[in-house]
Amino acid sequence: ILDHVSAADAVTYADLCIEEVTKVEYNRLPTGEEVLKPYSAKGALQLRLLGEEGRRLELSVGLIPFEGLKTSLDYATEALALQEPDPGFGLAEVPHRERIRYGRPSPIDLRSGDLLPLVEALAREIDRLMRAAVEAEAPDRHFELSSELWAYFQVEEKLVADTEGLYKTQVLPSTFLSLTTRVRDPKTGRTTEQRERIGEIRALDYFFEPGSERLRGEHRERLGSSVRKAVALHRGRKLSPEEIERLTHVVLDSTAMVFVHEAQGHNFEADIVKEGGSGLIEASGKPARDPLGTEVVDLYDGPIRRPDGTFDTESGFGTHYIDDEGVEVEPVKLVSQGRIVGMLHSRETAHHFGVRPNGRGFSELGDPRIPRMTNTYLYPAEGAPWFDSVEELIEAVPFGVYLEGSKGGAVSKDGMATSIQFGRLIVDGKFTDDVLLPANLTVRTVDALEGVEAFAGPLKCDDPGFCGKGQTKTVTDGGPITRIRRTPAITIGW
Repeated sequence: ILDHVSAADAVTYADLCIEEVTKVEYNRLPTGEEVLKPYSAKGALQLRLLGEEGRRLELSVGLIPFEGLKTSLDYATEALALQEPDPGFGLAEVPHRERIRYGRPSPIDLRSGDLLPLVEALAREIDRLMRAAVEAEAPDRHFELSSELWAYFQVEEKLVADTEGLYKTQVLPSTFLSLTTRVRDPKTGRTTEQRERIGEIRALDYFFEPGSERLRGEHRERLGSSVRKAVALHRGRKLSPEEIERLTHVVLDSTAMVFVHEAQGHNFEADIVKEGGSGLIEASGKPARDPLGTEVVDLYDGPIRRPDGTFDTESGFGTHYIDDEGVEVEPVKLVSQGRIVGMLHSRETAHHFGVRPNGRGFSELGDPRIPRMTNTYLYPAEGAPWFDSVEELIEAVPFGVYLEGSKGGAVSKDGMATSIQFGRLIVDGKFTDDVLLPANLTVRTVDALEGVEAFAGPLKCDDPGFCGKGQTKTVTDGGPITRIRRTPAITIGW
């Protein structure tokens, strides 16, 4: 393909990304109906052509034999010459062009049907776990229980090549599970629910103890805790307007960190910055506010940082080893001690800003490659208060709320909003018995990090999601448990 297009006079450079995704998917509806897709596959090719004076054209086609591509390629090379010149356009060089293969092969052939027993075992285990959690939380109540379960296992393979000899491949298995539990009290007719999601770049056996069909302990705890919260919400309440006015702090669990992705992360994507759409960085690349947050907070995207300063490249639902331009995905520090220090770049935006690309040029099955997040998380800056336990963290909270879980977020240049699933009340430095009903949390972009004070527990970046930006990408967000002083940037209500 690249020989064919580079032979055309109008083409000075071309690169391509070929992606294929194979998947096994299971869905059980609240009615009990089961839908199993034992095997599916989809793929696409995205070809980028560059010409003289910054002319460029992108072509997306399905995975068809080369003979069938020739006509489209000929039309594309002719159309390239008709594009408007853009002398400022360019692509930064790909660092580390020499490495070829990334990732790891799937241990399971998805076409074999061998996954069906594992999927059925997963559903049975979750049913047992749900019943046990309800009995433990409310042994004297007769709640009606229903659930919706969605799980998949997929393998993504991609190949990136260009007319200058670049040739890289990546094989990336991933597993995802979403469980929504609904608990209904037949006496009152009231229904509460909780959603728990688990995702990782692992095969489906990631959910099970080695050599068995029993859920791993950490997954049993997470899913069981979600069910127990759905039951506990039957005694939940709202905060009154007077109590909301009294709030001094908001303490966020790692599962409630979606504001890091929405109110912060998107504003560091360099295409948004370049177009003047960032609420944090001017189109020139200069910070719109300095400092952005308190001195105790750093913000990262990419492989997850360990306490010893190394980075874990083997976990994180948003993890990739290379982007769809063949650039290795690097850890990027976006904020250092409250000050903006980085952006997320594709090759195009890196050229525009005169920096190295850092592996954030992603597409979705043939779409153009644009800057995207991977795993985005808060990290305690050097010397920041970082406690071992949440109990120590909240000792300094006179009147606050501890928030857990979210259901995604809506974002604009100015801020974001999300639905928080579960809350607890903190009074005089201790948790009370008060359970708080699902709430609405809004965070203003420009001063979202202004009140960050301290952290507790390990860094967790394990709440998986799917970010839309005209195309979908797997992501996570997180951090340690984070204590934030109440500022006008944060609004919470019921």
